[in-house]
Amino acid sequence: MDTPEEIILAANLEAYRLFGDPSIAPTTADEHVPASHCVWTRNILEQGLRGLPKDIIGLVSTHGCDCTNRQFDIWLDTVDLDFMYFLNSPLKRDQTAKDFFIQDMKELIRQLEDHFNIKISDQNLREQIALMNKIRKKLKELSEYRNKMMLKFSELHGLIKSTLTTDKTHALQIVNEKLEEVKTRESFSNESLKRVLLTGSVIDDNSFVKNVENAGFHIVIDDMCIGTHYFWHTMDESGDPLEAIANYHFEKPIYSTKVPSHKRYKFIENLIDNYQVEGVINIAQKFCESILYDHPFLSDKFRQNNMPYLFVEKGYNREAYKQLSTRFDAFAEII
Repeated sequence: MDTPEEIILAANLEAYRLFGDPSIAPTTADEHVPASHCVWTRNILEQGLRGLPKDIIGLVSTHGCDCTNRQFDIWLDTVDLDFMYFLNSPLKRDQTAKDFFIQDMKELIRQLEDHFNIKISDQNLREQIALMNKIRKKLKELSEYRNKMMLKFSELHGLIKSTLTTDKTHALQIVNEKLEEVKTRESFSNESLKRVLLTGSVIDDNSFVKNVENAGFHIVIDDMCIGTHYFWHTMDESGDPLEAIANYHFEKPIYSTKVPSHKRYKFIENLIDNYQVEGVINIAQKFCESILYDHPFLSDKFRQNNMPYLFVEKGYNREAYKQLSTRFDAFAEII
């Protein structure tokens, strides 16, 4: 989620986020990477090996976990795309790292300009920053209706996914329409629903989010890349556009793959206090090492603060979701 959509949009290209498909097995991907690698990254690679839609002409992969980083080499060698670039989004968040990130974004711009014979101007970048700011502000406003028990996270989650795969002007219109519709709703307040915070790996299958909700939970707030991380902050529209983009990615809630990852806890702790959270659910895609690494620290911190905490490691297929129902039921009883 560190790929700067604004640069792609300023190149007059459409920014399209790749999502997993839990209905397929990574049979071809397993010929290239061990089956003990993250199930989600293997699923994305499987789609690339099978062939992406013809209107996808390029790929920008951003430095994330070790699995996604190393798999880019496999994409270069095996997937036929017109343009491919690996963007180094630093692990640290200091000034040196920011300067490095800005320089690498400049290189991305240079390669886009050369490859597609275009010009990406600062004015173009500012226009796209302004557009994305409007979308993020509206998404954050919409998200607050979860706290009012007028919106489910599954709805917001689906809307964010749509935003990440749709023309952004159209996406803004969809978000505005959704916001106006939600404002007219009545609260579905239900004392039996447990107010929880959802965190963990990339969760891009909306049906899994619905499974959690159907187990008796209201995801009143989240710490997810397809969630608060996408809209929690906006960008400066007046200064240097690349500086603004870098600041946005360095100031947004920290991922488990960044350094120091334990700073996630402070952000989560603030969300717990502000949204009257009754329990935390931490979801790890199977073999997601960064989330597995953070789990003992988070578990200890929540135990110290008497916050009910459930850690779940899951496979990336819908049949596997059903196996979690007993654990969700038990956690609801604990809350």
